[in-house]
Amino acid sequence: MKIDELLTLMRERRSIRAYKLDPVPEEYIEKILEAGRWAPSSANSQPWDFIVIRDRKMKEKVHSVILEAIEKVKTLRDFPFLKTFTAGYVLEAPINIIVCGDPRFIRVALTHGIDSQIEQFSFLGSASVAVQNMILAAHCLGLGSDVFTTFLPDKIRKVLCIPDPLRVICILPIGFPAEKLEVRYRREISEFTHQELYDLKKMRPDEFVEEARNDPSKLFLKRA
Repeated sequence: MKIDELLTLMRERRSIRAYKLDPVPEEYIEKILEAGRWAPSSANSQPWDFIVIRDRKMKEKVHSVILEAIEKVKTLRDFPFLKTFTAGYVLEAPINIIVCGDPRFIRVALTHGIDSQIEQFSFLGSASVAVQNMILAAHCLGLGSDVFTTFLPDKIRKVLCIPDPLRVICILPIGFPAEKLEVRYRREISEFTHQELYDLKKMRPDEFVEEARNDPSKLFLKRA
């Protein structure tokens, strides 16, 4: 694949929140897992585990935990879309992949015991790279996906018998998309790229962050 083809794949991938009920071929799931398998990781620790869920009843158990989390979010936020938001698309997607990370591999980081911020990358960062590989692979196969994080991790662990100390990082609903989304705004490269030293003029102001906290749709719009 040439770089322009790869960039096109990345630009066209969207977070899909509506899925057809058509089953996903098993060979497609294997290719997505293979993409995750070949992600780079700290010291080649490969600190991830993937749980593939196809069974409707099991997805319902996971979705019940999601609904509980959404209700908690509603007590803190007042976004308009939350009034009707149920994350039903996670339940309806033919496949859910639960991505777990193993924090024991923090110990393989050279900065373990020196810098707690950096050492977290040993498993969280590595697992996140695997997620990126998988969602790009899904898009390449004509499938839709979404990186879903609104859930109560400890309850998901209990439902899926995930042992300590593994952590649930995200849920990937996967299926054939039932919607086509337009490309959303991305900041220009010049807005977030710095030469030699950090350019303070490019730092987004606290006011903007607060606006986005109160209304995340602000992040989808180009600033004047």
